[in-house]
Amino acid sequence: MKKITIIAFTFLLISCGSYTITKESFVEQIGKNSNTSRSQNVSSLGTGYDSNKLAKISCYDKNGKEVTINPNKNTTFSITNSKTGEKMNLYYDTVYILNDTLVGLKSRILGGKKKIALQDIEAIIVKTEN
Repeated sequence: MKKITIIAFTFLLISCGSYTITKESFVEQIGKNSNTSRSQNVSSLGTGYDSNKLAKISCYDKNGKEVTINPNKNTTFSITNSKTGEKMNLYYDTVYILNDTLVGLKSRILGGKKKIALQDIEAIIVKTEN
């Protein structure tokens, strides 16, 4: 049982990726896709959610090499607030810009809409499953 746990944990570590993206690049990429549409899925309990049209994300790996990520349903943005230090995780497809504010959901099932002023964004990490 111990071997199975170690193998499963190792697989989880290997299969996840973490990438950085500059605020300027993030705003540009999201801004191009700020036309949202209403998405429905089984987990949204019929209420749906606003979804962007982001099909790829240009960002940087841990070595500073530019990479293009094709997000899946579990890709998230971890956004750090420069004023509070708080980090919020938002699903990639729920993120959009409204005026000068970034809006997104922390859960597709329960909602949990979060907002942050673009000027208050300190850092952005893209978290993926590979």
